[in-house]
Amino acid sequence: MSRPNWAGYGTIQRNRSVIIALVIILLVAGTWQSRGHVSFHLQKHKSITDPTKSSPRELAANSTLGFQKLLALSTKPSWRTRGLQAAANLTSLEFTVPPQGHNSDDLVKAFQNIGADRGAKTPAYGSAKAWLSHLDLLRYVIASDFETAFIVEDDVDWDVRIKEEMRLVSDNVRAYTGVEEDDRAPFGTSWDILWLGHCGSIITDDMVGSRVYADDSRCETELYSGWSKRFLRENLTEGHRQVQPSKLTVCTFGYGVTRRGARKMLPLLSKGANEAYDVALSGYCSDRTLKCIVVNPQLFNHYEPPRDSGYVSDVHVGDGQGQTSDDSNFENSMGTTGNIMKSARCEALFYDTCMRPPSDL
Repeated sequence: MSRPNWAGYGTIQRNRSVIIALVIILLVAGTWQSRGHVSFHLQKHKSITDPTKSSPRELAANSTLGFQKLLALSTKPSWRTRGLQAAANLTSLEFTVPPQGHNSDDLVKAFQNIGADRGAKTPAYGSAKAWLSHLDLLRYVIASDFETAFIVEDDVDWDVRIKEEMRLVSDNVRAYTGVEEDDRAPFGTSWDILWLGHCGSIITDDMVGSRVYADDSRCETELYSGWSKRFLRENLTEGHRQVQPSKLTVCTFGYGVTRRGARKMLPLLSKGANEAYDVALSGYCSDRTLKCIVVNPQLFNHYEPPRDSGYVSDVHVGDGQGQTSDDSNFENSMGTTGNIMKSARCEALFYDTCMRPPSDL
């Protein structure tokens, strides 16, 4: 992997260390600002549910799925946000898209280089840029003092039955974490991360206390696409999901954070020195620095335009893995979403299902 040219920043190690230290201070202590951008909302209507009269499981089926806010990470309106809005309208969800500040090339390259001098894995440019965007959103959560928030990437998709799925998540996460009956929080708040949108997580025999529950909206194992398929085949009953600790979970398509969790995550993840945001996050979950709960298999996954449309993700473009086609090529041709039986995006846009073909990759 090529490294940034630091010649213009001085050639001695002391100057380099000062720059990297300043980057970390900026990332951890920087106050979230709109920096001239305008946030926008994706919604059909406001929820009229009175939270004082609803059970925790019914709160989990409100317009923000039981979280204080649903937040989408997005840099600009595009086919991604238009599809997100269509899916949200169909399933009566309300998303907020906070403004994303511009992270300069110098900042991205400086962040890329954190840890390089000690042999740490470092992110490619596009991955570093995406990582910084997640940090911006964590700062927004902290500055807004949200008790809980659910963060999604703007190409995310979910099942049209998401609200019934979330009622089951509420029942079983509360049972898994031992939430008191008089605590009305839909998922409790004794966790840092509730990871519902991912592209795989390991299931092992020694996961003591994991909670298995029936969910008939779950993708059949043989129809599943992803590297963790064998763990579902070997360790999870068909037609069931599992609430479990995070183990090698990857991809941040959708994850909940508590107030405490966001405040713990920001300084940890501002250290960089890993190949991608999700990989670093997974590491802090696996070593229990963060308390991370996973629902396996996932409830949220990313939608991808057709393979022949010329689509390359922004992250992969930034990582030097090709150039993407114009947005207009993706608007009118149906793509696929892995492991979601009844895609909300495809139902809203194309009146059809669009599950990705099964694979072990």
